[in-house]
Amino acid sequence: MNAARSATLTVLFGSFLLFAVQPMLGRTLLPAFGGSAAVWTVCLAAFQTLLLLGYLYAHLLGRQSTARQMTLHRVTLVVAILWTLGFAILRPNLFPMLGKSGMPRWEVLFCVLLFAGLPYVMLSSGSTLVQAWLARTGSKNVYRLYAVSNLGSFLGLFAYPFVFEPYVSLTAQWWGFSGLIVVYAALLTVMGRRVRLAESLAPSDSVGPEADEAGSASESNAYVDKKVLWLALPSLSVFLLNAVTSYLTLDVIPLPLLWTALLGLFLLSYVIGFSGFGHRLLSLLLWVALGFVGFAGYVVSKGPEPGAFGMQLVSGAGLCLFGCTFLHSWLYAIRPAAGKLSLYYLFNALGGAIGGLIASIVVPLIFTTVAEYPVAIAGLAVVMIWFIASSKKWGHFRWIGAAPALGALGLSLISFLPTEEDRPTIWRDRGFYGTVQVTEVKARASGGDGSVHEFIHGSTLHGIQALIPGRERWPTAYFTPEKMGFGVIAHPKWEKKEPMRVNLVGLGVGVMLAYGREGDYYRCYEISPEVLEIAENPDLFTYVSGCPAEVDLVCEDARKGLERELAEGVEPYDVIVIDAFAGDSLPYHLSTREAFELYFKMLKPDGILALNVTNWHLDLDPFVKAVGVSFKVPTVELASPDDLSRLAFGAKCAFFCRQPQGMGELPFGAQMVDIQKQPDIPMPTDEKGSFVPLIRW
Repeated sequence: MNAARSATLTVLFGSFLLFAVQPMLGRTLLPAFGGSAAVWTVCLAAFQTLLLLGYLYAHLLGRQSTARQMTLHRVTLVVAILWTLGFAILRPNLFPMLGKSGMPRWEVLFCVLLFAGLPYVMLSSGSTLVQAWLARTGSKNVYRLYAVSNLGSFLGLFAYPFVFEPYVSLTAQWWGFSGLIVVYAALLTVMGRRVRLAESLAPSDSVGPEADEAGSASESNAYVDKKVLWLALPSLSVFLLNAVTSYLTLDVIPLPLLWTALLGLFLLSYVIGFSGFGHRLLSLLLWVALGFVGFAGYVVSKGPEPGAFGMQLVSGAGLCLFGCTFLHSWLYAIRPAAGKLSLYYLFNALGGAIGGLIASIVVPLIFTTVAEYPVAIAGLAVVMIWFIASSKKWGHFRWIGAAPALGALGLSLISFLPTEEDRPTIWRDRGFYGTVQVTEVKARASGGDGSVHEFIHGSTLHGIQALIPGRERWPTAYFTPEKMGFGVIAHPKWEKKEPMRVNLVGLGVGVMLAYGREGDYYRCYEISPEVLEIAENPDLFTYVSGCPAEVDLVCEDARKGLERELAEGVEPYDVIVIDAFAGDSLPYHLSTREAFELYFKMLKPDGILALNVTNWHLDLDPFVKAVGVSFKVPTVELASPDDLSRLAFGAKCAFFCRQPQGMGELPFGAQMVDIQKQPDIPMPTDEKGSFVPLIRW
């Protein structure tokens, strides 16, 4: 194997590890931070920062001789291996300490930097170092190895959700990652020897910088320094990736598969751009990207609509792939000679880190909506308009090509303008656990005039209250007696009017408190401080303030709270209601075997566990069957339709009771779901499992 082939294999394998560890670390941190999809966007920003450090390390190391570089890099790799082994050993003890700072965004960022910092920096620097070493042998067009690097990253990303996550425990994953870094270090050592041999045999006049090929983008750089574009183009592409991720995962369970799909498209755009293929077809890519910019601008201008996820997915994914491919092909077209290779990649990484931090840290602190998405569309439109306007290739016809970008720019800006709404927004906020808003609809009933307040988490209407005299205590939405409310009224104590102990995992606006009576005790876990603020505000909702039961509100992850209650010997509950959805998301750590063991331990022998399994994107019926079979607990699943006269939405709810003979008759308006016909699936555990088989493709 010659030096070039050895370098290709080393870069491919190192990049595979680099991007396999990203979803692995995200999966590791998710439970500690309530299963929020924001964990991933903050992780992306942290990884971009580490990538910058890796490229800076490679740039500084490049000042040494090849032999000295290789020696220093191998020593640092050994330290990285020991670092990873240390985390693999300490991980179970570190987990209980996480998620308690009250500043989850900064804590996630810190955790990524601390837990995977050194190995990630070492792996991320490898591609740049190998390209620089290979350039010294006289090898031509070493930039193509960057396409190989992104191909390896692409393979690593998709290997995780389909190979590692479902079948390999987290503990084994971290030990295996440590071992594979050792293999990478061996490949790097072998490659280094071949490079040094090739360098010694190469004619002196053949070892030099690679010629800088002018691309079709060269004309458009006449008015700006290339270093500015080295910084600006990757900054915009990473900002776009984060924006699309935030936009599309607003209401979707934060599975590594969904993260990796978008990040995979982003990496694929680098593969195409740096293969030279994108460079040759830059004009065609521009027009395709322009079409998706216009399409995305149209979709975002319409705002959230029922059933619009398909259009959102196509427009967002297309924008991510073709928009980033255009930017990265342009970036390849303005690459320098190989002598400035490490500086070029350093600027790229700095731009990516800036774009990632602005999208995941800065924008959420400024805006109460996912504003980064229309901002990204507008930014890409502006860059495309500038590219077309400064190019002389199409003459006067270039302004015709700019029309879609101008239209997309206008449509994306429209999304920021206030509009006349049938349901005006009276409250809006955004936090680590998503966007929340309250809308108001004027209503009239026989009891008098009033209003209906709607609670929207992400884009899902998740709570509603009729503030009409005599109807304020109506249970609505997914919590009427034939839905989640059945978990309370089916308990024998309800019929006997005996005091009940009820635990709500996920408060929302507190609609389930409509069942609270004097003498009852309701303990409510809500992880989002923004949601808790809405629920406690009597000007918005009065389920909490008007509840006659004793209500104890806790702003904490429910699993951590219940584990603490179990350790302290707190009296078990008659009913536990699991409704911890953020939009349409089901946190993984609340759905594992260990989580359900905890729920049943905190239930009295005749207690009822109620689980809301209403979900757009996942078919949870096999999961419901798996819970019942695994714990040998009789299970009832009910499906009920919309009943807008009672402000009730169609829902699926599952109820588990070890003594079902004490439960009342099935409620009117609900139909039993035959879960025994569902396929058998294993219960996911904290260490191993996946919801990928349950996705409604």
